[in-house]
Amino acid sequence: MTDLRIVNVPDLLAAQAAKDGEPVHGAPATGVGLHTNGHLGADLLHVPAGERFAVHTHPGDHLLMCMEGEGTISIGEVTYNVQPGDLYLVPGMVPHAVGAGTRDHVLMAIGAPHRPVASPTRMTHTDWDGNPVDAPVYVGDGDQ
Repeated sequence: MTDLRIVNVPDLLAAQAAKDGEPVHGAPATGVGLHTNGHLGADLLHVPAGERFAVHTHPGDHLLMCMEGEGTISIGEVTYNVQPGDLYLVPGMVPHAVGAGTRDHVLMAIGAPHRPVASPTRMTHTDWDGNPVDAPVYVGDGDQ
């Protein structure tokens, strides 16, 4: 019989992701792994107020849910505001960027294939066409 692990997400939110989280590879954020079976996994990510991820891709699909704070998701060079309770899907290999607003932004990220938050294979910095780049591209820095 498989042991079942239950995680109460509200108990973990911003405080634990910020305090106990490990750095997210390639981004100004911290994260806590919640669950993984080696293919599908869930993480809690904390993006401090005013910080943002460069344009990037992931090897697989990601569901993201805003748990706390405010933020943005930019995809297809269009930026959308998100607030607690908003859920969205970013398909694998689609360039996108996430940012925090004036308050810390806490997201639950569920992805397959799953990569730990500190893994160098979790994300690849790209331009809006999905081409890998040496220098990160940011939303609002003349890249649109």
